[in-house]
Amino acid sequence: MDGVPAATDIAAPEEATQADLAGDLYALVVFLHKNCNSDLFEAIGALELTLTQIKLLHHLESQPRELTLKQAAELVHVSLPAASRLVDDLVRRGFAQRREDEEDRRMKRVCLTAAGRTVSRRLNAARLSGLRQFTQTLSADERVSLAQALNQLLRRGEVAACRPEL
Repeated sequence: MDGVPAATDIAAPEEATQADLAGDLYALVVFLHKNCNSDLFEAIGALELTLTQIKLLHHLESQPRELTLKQAAELVHVSLPAASRLVDDLVRRGFAQRREDEEDRRMKRVCLTAAGRTVSRRLNAARLSGLRQFTQTLSADERVSLAQALNQLLRRGEVAACRPEL
């Protein structure tokens, strides 16, 4: 059947190899991306942002301080001129602020504005909405199993740090 494994092909948790786990996690992530992102795509369309701009907004939101334009370029894997254009558009739309560095005026620093934080939170809320819809389709046993698995993973600080602000 098209190379798609049947539900019976899933390894028992105690027998799962790293490759099995990666494949199973991949299946879940792909399913969630295909079926739980309509609100996110609608929000992206309404905002008319590129994926690179969204990525930059999220990086700016997660930083404890302003970034240099060079750091921003490195985080989103674009050239310095491309990053400058991205930031120009975000500044023009009121989502970011750019200023000269106080010690080196050749350097530019970038940070989010309140409107930029609102956009980032709106996108996160749209992602969360799709996941809420998915969890409503789970049976009681599936919810318990998922909660137990997530509880284990949320003990990792880097995972717990990504929990949404409610």
